[in-house]
Amino acid sequence: MEENNINNETNPQQENISQQENIINENNNNEKVEDMVNPILPPKKTNKTNLILIIICLVLSCCAFIFSCLNFFSSKGDKNIGKAPKVIQKGDLRVAYVNTDTVLAKYTMAKDMEKSLKAKQAQMESSLKQKAMTLQNDYQNYLKNGSKLTLTQQKEKEKELTQRQQALPGLQQQMMAQLQEEQLKENKKLLDAVYAFIKDYNSKHDKYNIILSRSYSNSPTLYMDEGMEITDEIVKGLNEEYKEYKKK
Repeated sequence: MEENNINNETNPQQENISQQENIINENNNNEKVEDMVNPILPPKKTNKTNLILIIICLVLSCCAFIFSCLNFFSSKGDKNIGKAPKVIQKGDLRVAYVNTDTVLAKYTMAKDMEKSLKAKQAQMESSLKQKAMTLQNDYQNYLKNGSKLTLTQQKEKEKELTQRQQALPGLQQQMMAQLQEEQLKENKKLLDAVYAFIKDYNSKHDKYNIILSRSYSNSPTLYMDEGMEITDEIVKGLNEEYKEYKKK
């Protein structure tokens, strides 16, 4: 009976011990589950510390970049100290233009040069044509009367006619080159006269800073205000100057 009582008394203690062990096991199991679900992370204090360090590094990097830029621009500024700014234009810019097509059409000197070149071209063409006709006549005459010549004379005459025939294309090219060279000289003379007159005209009147050239086929601008055109007065002045030149 006493043993039964002892056993009965010890059973509650064992039950308490077993309950405590179960609680500990459950806690251990819960900790293991949490470890499996949530990976190992650094403590919250460590996260805050790293974030603060990153921010500090970024701020320092920005400051260093700003200081380097300031030093660069300050060094550039030091080199330009004492140098006055370059002034391109004072006051209002006065611009005009001349229509070169109109100048060539109405300038008496240009007309005279064109007539002279056409006359020279006609003269060259006439000379070349005359040489070709003379050669043709000589050849026809040789066909009629060549038999009266000796063999040696016939051979020499044929050689002469052949050489004259071969020389005609070269003579034509030579005349064309001569005409082109003459035209270039006349054009340069014309341009020099126009440029010189405009420069003298503008210096006397002190009107414009820039005078542009405009033509239908070749112009540096797509549009110009008609109020800027001074072609008529330039042509008038050119013709008056050329008229006085021809009198001398």
